[in-house]
Amino acid sequence: MKHDVVVIGGGPAGCETARLIAEKGYRVLVAEEHRQIGEPLQCSGLVSLRTLQATAMPDDLIINQIHGAFVHSPGGETLFFREQKVYALVIDRAEFDRTLSERAQRAGVEILTGVRAGIGEFFTDGVSVKLKFRGGESTVRTCLVIGADGANSRVARRISAPKAEDMIRMCAAEVELQCREKDMVHIFLGGDIAPGWFGWVIPVDEKHARVGIGVSGRDKHPRTFFNKMVKAHPGIFQGMKIIRGTSGVVPVGSLARIYGRRTLLVGDAACQTKPISGGGLYLGLLGAELCAKVAAKALAKGNLSPHFLREYQRLWEKEMADEIQTALRHRNIFLTMSDRDMDKLIRFLSRPLWQGIISRYGDIDYPSRLADKLSFAGPWAEKFIMAGFKKILYYCSATRA
Repeated sequence: MKHDVVVIGGGPAGCETARLIAEKGYRVLVAEEHRQIGEPLQCSGLVSLRTLQATAMPDDLIINQIHGAFVHSPGGETLFFREQKVYALVIDRAEFDRTLSERAQRAGVEILTGVRAGIGEFFTDGVSVKLKFRGGESTVRTCLVIGADGANSRVARRISAPKAEDMIRMCAAEVELQCREKDMVHIFLGGDIAPGWFGWVIPVDEKHARVGIGVSGRDKHPRTFFNKMVKAHPGIFQGMKIIRGTSGVVPVGSLARIYGRRTLLVGDAACQTKPISGGGLYLGLLGAELCAKVAAKALAKGNLSPHFLREYQRLWEKEMADEIQTALRHRNIFLTMSDRDMDKLIRFLSRPLWQGIISRYGDIDYPSRLADKLSFAGPWAEKFIMAGFKKILYYCSATRA
């Protein structure tokens, strides 16, 4: 076999997993369907300082610093908070991706772009991977396949991995826009604006921003809601010109299985995303570290059985299961809220006490830490308690049955 591992997908999680395995002395191939790493841009590029430090990225990737937010309720209420501390960084996301891919290549990883890859057949001693590219196709044999091929992962379907609980469909754009306060993001809530999710404006500089919206539900068209959001807030979007549009899908949930026969999943393919914000970069890179660790161990022992690869699932759940499950509980409560509930909550949180709590506990990598504190906020607490009460009733009725 020419390759010990084939990674399908050349995004951050795929390239980082490949690099870490190659540094252990294994032969790794990355197959990326797009012709350029980092393109098309399908991410807002809003990350934590923690993420840049974990990847040892140079400071010149930072385009802007975010110190606070305006959160807009459906009825026109606005929650405002701003602090000296940096909540998030706006980065050159395409360059971030390319840097990770270059590091992988320096570690010995072979990267093919413009190649559509999929699992062929499983054998006693390996697995075949079909590579389709412009002008032809070929097949390679490998010991292990790692699916890093995104929310609609073909690798995940091939090993019958569970589906995500929800798929958030996005419509976003890079735009020309006057950003009067370039250190502040805008968040838009409401069933008519962004059902099941939210909209956003992330300033890049004084004259440019990244704007987008996400929606939950197969019958919802994100482009329609994007236009609604812009029309509903003329003061914010006045004079906006779209430079480049994009779309994407974010899986939300907690997969019960991210491994299979000679196969591991990582990044969006493994649903390694934040249920509250949808961000997947930090979790995907964490998943890459754990995935590479188990992959290298399995290769060293020559044991690629599902039973052995299950160690990856255990490590991932040990690291992130509590965070994701907590976030999912809060998301489920959010989904029960009417527009009137959201107005009431935003008014409640605009009080100095709650603004201070938001400033202190806000963390884009671990949003459940703040969400747990907000469990004691009046409007949210009512929903939280009611959700718990319904669970108790359901458990009692199931027990009697």
